[in-house]
Amino acid sequence: MKKSSFCLKTDTLTITPSNTEDLWGSDWIIAFRKGEKEQLGTATFAGVKRLGTVPLYVELLPQYRNRGLGTEIIRMLVNWAFLHRNIFEVVSRAEHENDKGVNALQKAGFVYRGSEGEVETYSIVKGKTAWTGVYVVVGILNGMLLGIVLNSLWLGFAIGIAASLCIGAVMDNNALKYRESVTGKSERNIKHIKK
Repeated sequence: MKKSSFCLKTDTLTITPSNTEDLWGSDWIIAFRKGEKEQLGTATFAGVKRLGTVPLYVELLPQYRNRGLGTEIIRMLVNWAFLHRNIFEVVSRAEHENDKGVNALQKAGFVYRGSEGEVETYSIVKGKTAWTGVYVVVGILNGMLLGIVLNSLWLGFAIGIAASLCIGAVMDNNALKYRESVTGKSERNIKHIKK
């Protein structure tokens, strides 16, 4: 695969892996898309990976800090990571005194998880899938067609919606089971403990 196929782009930035053979372990090069072509910094997912969780480290050169670029870069990389089926959480660490780094993480949706000495841990969790809504729309459309065939629109709607709710619930449950099998974390147990 070509190196450019892994390039993340916005109107102002490009983020390109330095080694397309090891996307999760190599540095990603951050640069402006136009004008200044020099490197702004690097990012990497290298580090200790747990089931369903990857670390993210972003380092900007001093002259490019405090320009509001950190949040955009973090969001781009998190979105790319969440495109992968087995990734459910991205974790990043920042020194307590690094207010700008902490602010960039929080603006990107990261939540404080704890600290070890002067280093704070933040993470963002991928949203859960919701198949039921998709299948309700499909059920309504199929229900209309079935209603026309049966010459009873209401009966068709009822059958279509009932079937779609069942299929959606099964799909949501399967997605939850898969997420739990990958991460080793049970959403059901977490909800029960919180009550």
